This record gives sequence, structure tokens and C-alpha cells, in this order.
Amino acid sequence: MVIDASGRALSRGIGGPSNPLTAGFEEAAEAITAAVEAAAEEAGVETFSAACLGIAGTDRPSGRDALMGMLEIPSGRVRIVTDAAAALAGATGAGPGVIVISGTGSIALGMNEGGETARAGGWGWRLGDEGSGYYIGSRALISALRAYDGRGRPTLLSERIAEQLNLGDLSGLIDLVYVEGMGVGEVAALAPLVGEAASEGDEEAESIMREAGEELGAAAIAVMERLGLGGEVRVAYNGGVFKLGGVLLTSFIEKVRGTRPSGVIGPPRFEADIGAAILALGDLGVELGEGLLERMETSLEELGSDCG
Repeated sequence: MVIDASGRALSRGIGGPSNPLTAGFEEAAEAITAAVEAAAEEAGVETFSAACLGIAGTDRPSGRDALMGMLEIPSGRVRIVTDAAAALAGATGAGPGVIVISGTGSIALGMNEGGETARAGGWGWRLGDEGSGYYIGSRALISALRAYDGRGRPTLLSERIAEQLNLGDLSGLIDLVYVEGMGVGEVAALAPLVGEAASEGDEEAESIMREAGEELGAAAIAVMERLGLGGEVRVAYNGGVFKLGGVLLTSFIEKVRGTRPSGVIGPPRFEADIGAAILALGDLGVELGEGLLERMETSLEELGSDCG
């Protein structure tokens, strides 16, 4: 089974609920427990041999320990990892490689043959998250205002941002940002608008998307260099920002290929929920060979067909 971001039980692995740093540990623990109970009932089981939960905001031991103490999971083994760690395990089948994730925020995480891990980015919107939805949205706002002032080149972003935010005039951004407190998610929600403008040939939007892709590529390269990953290293990308494709995805791939020309770049082999399940299997001593991973792929394809 898996638990999605709102704590609802889904039908495989065990993934992560809402971020304990924002939702509160007690609320997160209650959501996890309730979702596991619902999933167990649906599956007709009372206990699990092992459970792995991929949860955002649990990269510090104090956070993991606090949450672990509140959980009531009917399992002999319970492990909490970050959502990025679960995503990496899914992307590479728990083997060596790198995953770059870009949604509202961004992070790159990798592992080498020796099991050593390294990350780049993931510092949050105040300190970084380059290439993320927030990064793209915030730069779009600045570009639109520069064009509005006459300090920057004209851009479709000016009109489209005003329309999306229901502003008669871009000067209304002052109240929206500084008085009403425009949130990180609201800024990140502008990213698709930038992607659309870029696809229509808007130079300012293209520049923003190109820089975002290069930043994400730089994060992947930093992780590979720290871990000594070379050759046909698997580099996976995931998250809503990558789904915008176009200039961003092209610049990301070009950046990575510039230093790892033989790297295998593409979407993750499995999603994060399956990654969490793979980690749980590893905790049970199951050998994660290619044969098992292929059987998992076949089973998931059959499951998808049945659901369709």
C-alpha cells in the first residue's frame, strides 16, 4: 500500500503523507495511521512484515524520531525515509544513480555502488530550490514587473500573470505579495503559464525555463561528482515542473550530457511509492535483482490494465 500526500490509502507500497514540518507531527501521525489501517482492511491483512514510509521533512533524526514515536503501524519493521529517498529507490530500483525532483521545490539525490548518498538543493524557497516551480514563478513575476516598468523587454508574462491572478494592473502585486501574503504554492502555480509562453516563443519565458533546466542539471552533476558516478549512470527526473517539457527539459538534458555524455537520462523506472516498497523488501533481506524488478514492472502494467 501507499499513502498519498493527503493521507489517503492507495493500493501499493507505503509512501509519504503531508510534511510533518507544516502539518504537525501529531496530525501527520494520525493521517499515516488511519491510512495504513484503511489500506490493511482493504487488502485483508492485519500486519505487515515491513513498512517504509517516504515522508517530506524527515531528513533530520529529531524529526524522524518524533514522528516514529507517535506512529501505530502493525508491522515488525518500520522505517521512515525522506520522500526524495523513496523516489530515488524507485527511480533506480535501489541501485546507483541520481534523481532530480522539481515541483514546488527542487532537490537532487543520488547513490553510488557503495551505498553512499549525496544530495544537492532542497534548501527551501528562501535559500535555494533553483529550477523549481517557485523559482520559475518568482522570476516570472520579476520579469513581468520589469517589463511593466520599461526596465525589461516586453513579455507575454505581464498580461498572463495579471489575468491568472485577477489583477487589473500589475501594480496590484504589491498588495497581493506584501499585504495578503502570496504563498509559495501560489507563486509556483505560475510555472505552467511560463512554460506555455516559452512554447509560443516568448524570449523572456524561454530564458527563465532554460535557466531553470540548467540549474536542475547542475544539481544532478554536483551529486554525480560527489559520488564518483560516471559511465552509463542512470539520471532520472520527476515532478510537475519536468512535465512542462520544452525548453526546460531540453536544457536539463543538455547540461547533464555536457559532463556525462553516456548517462541514461529519463523518467524514473518506478514511482516513489514503489520505491518505498523496494526499500521495505530490502529491509527483509530480499535480493533486489533485475528479475524481481522486471516482475514488478509486469505486475504493475497488469494492475494498470485492470484499473483501466
